[in-house]
Amino acid sequence: MIEDQILFWMKKNTAEKNNKYTSRKLPIITISREFGAHGAALATKLGEELGFKVWDRDLLVIISEQLGTSADYIKGLDEARRGMLEDTIFGFMHQRETNLNYLIYLVRAVRTLERIGNNVIVGRGANYICRDQKSFHIRVVCPLKTRIYRYAKKEHLSIDEATEIVLTKDMERSNFVKHNFNRNAADAFDYDLTLNSETYTIEEMAKLATRAYELKTGVMIQQDTQAIVA
Repeated sequence: MIEDQILFWMKKNTAEKNNKYTSRKLPIITISREFGAHGAALATKLGEELGFKVWDRDLLVIISEQLGTSADYIKGLDEARRGMLEDTIFGFMHQRETNLNYLIYLVRAVRTLERIGNNVIVGRGANYICRDQKSFHIRVVCPLKTRIYRYAKKEHLSIDEATEIVLTKDMERSNFVKHNFNRNAADAFDYDLTLNSETYTIEEMAKLATRAYELKTGVMIQQDTQAIVA
């Protein structure tokens, strides 16, 4: 069962990180992002600050295991190849039955994580799946030219090569949301907070997101004492 796998990963994560805040259930955070906008980096930072488990590739590993793909192969992907996992999943999804199974497992996984609390989910249209009104939804954006430049520099690519990749990834993410949830991923009304990573650093975005999270959920996070107050 996918729920059992998630609980196993959560217990392992708690043991490894020694959650610095509390075992009390807190509303989850979802992060939608344009490709190259530093949404995953923001998720990592929030996970560190809040003591939440960040679900990015881990979530795809669990779902892929349910679909019968190789978890060892997926977990072995390095940063330079991280997009291959998404490519593999989307390739499977050309088959109608596999697409339906993927969505079933995705919904179960996201709602299990929402029920458990204390999680950050990156992408996968998670904000459209959540039911808890206090779950907090973030969208991270950045001007296209900046994202292309960042990616070209990071991957040592030409501007033309980076442009093709960034535009393709943006289209794939947009199409995934449109096809499966009949929504526009860029619609600001589907999020509680939209952040521009050209304007703010990752640290600044984390501070803004944390404050907005406090205001929506009523949970006060005291950075100086590293405590959460209900």
